[in-house]
Order: sequence, then structure tokens, then C-alpha cells
Amino acid sequence: MKRFIATLTIVLSSFVFTTAIFADGHAEPRTSALETYFCSYNDRKGPADLLKVASEWDDWAQDNTSQNYAGYLLSPVVTNGSDFPFDSLWLGATEDHESLGISVDEWLAKGTKLQKKFDSVWTCDSHGFMTSIEARPYPKLGQAGFLQISACQFNEGYSLSDLMAADAKWTSWMDENGMPGGIYRWIPGIGAPRADKTDYYNVYVTESLAERGFAHDMMIKGAFGVAQTMYAGMSECDNPRIWHAQPAGGKSES
Repeated sequence: MKRFIATLTIVLSSFVFTTAIFADGHAEPRTSALETYFCSYNDRKGPADLLKVASEWDDWAQDNTSQNYAGYLLSPVVTNGSDFPFDSLWLGATEDHESLGISVDEWLAKGTKLQKKFDSVWTCDSHGFMTSIEARPYPKLGQAGFLQISACQFNEGYSLSDLMAADAKWTSWMDENGMPGGIYRWIPGIGAPRADKTDYYNVYVTESLAERGFAHDMMIKGAFGVAQTMYAGMSECDNPRIWHAQPAGGKSES
């Protein structure tokens, strides 16, 4: 399978979006750069301890970070523990990969003391960079929400351009029929496991589990068939998982 290392720019999170136009009159997809840490809590530590340190980091970021950066704590809600041998996931979003690089440079140069506080709460053994492509904007970016995520591989003869074309049709149907939620495609890149064959992660975002359930009921009542006609034979995806995303702070334009 081909690995798609995207070089697109534009913001995910609660930042200001900029939009360009293709020659055919369609807007470029909004994109952002993401970083992830996969972590497990140390003995007698948990989310409350982490959020205390994250609050200190939030204050630190205002004076020590030059780039917009939004941090989130992702906690498992509906998952299989044997598939995910870690407790939580840190997700950071920036405007583009240059901004992400600057943010990491600044953290390495000035965040040593805070890093020790994070290390006292949890142990992180994996760090990766990804590119996020917005297929359908989530209206409450920057707030807490639920992410339904599945890993996908393209079938032979299909590529990212086919996925984006199908996304345009599907999200138009969602708009016309009142289906809630945002859709993002996360393209794995630097730091991904060598044996991993994932071409993209399918990410569906809702404000609540009830909202996700409403959309799921719509799928059962006929929307699955509609989606299958648009994405037929394109990808193979594994079973989805649900994570709760809690904002952990960061820096954004005022």
C-alpha cells in the first residue's frame, strides 16, 4: 500500500481557517498537522493528575510557544483493551507541519521542567506525526467531544483522490439529510510502526454519544446503503473505537 505523506496546510482545532480555490472552483480541503503520544498512567496516577500538569502547561504555552497549538487528552470509551495496551493518548494540533516542528523545538528547548512533571504522571513510549484532512467540519472544534476512529487500507487501484471525491458526495448527503457530526481523515506519517499498513484513519466526531447514536440509527435505516454506493470497494477498515477528547489547553490567536 502506498503511504500518503500529505503536504497540505490549513487549520484543524479551534484556529482560524484559510481556504484556497482549485481551478475547477472547489475549495481545497482544510488540513492540519497532528502529533500523538501513546501513554499509560504511572502507579496511583490518573486523568485528574494529568490535567493538573496540563493546566501548568497551558499557562507555560502562553509565554513560551510562538505557534497556535491545541492539546487534547483522549480517553477510551468503547474499545478493546487487548488491541490498545495503553491508557490514554495525547493529541496536539497545529496549523501545518512547520508550525508543529517549531512547537516541538520550543518544547525541547524550554519545557524540560514541565516534561518531568508529565513523566511523573504517565509513561509515553510512542510519539508520532500525522496530517489531518477535513472532509466535513465539526462545528464545535476546540470543545470536548467523542471521536469514533477506524484504521483503513485502500484496495488496489484506489487512492486518496478517490476517497476525497467520495467524501464530497457523502458529506453533501449528510448535509441534505441532517446527519450530525464532523469527518476527518488522519494520514499516518513519521513515527508510525514499521509493520503498520494503515493508509488513513477514518475519524467521525460528535458532541455526545447520543448524537453518535442518532447518526448510527440513520445508517441502519438506509444511510449504509447510500454510503456503500459512494465508497464501494474503495477501502477495508477495521472495527471502530470510540474515544473521548478533553481539551487540555494550548495557545490560539485571540
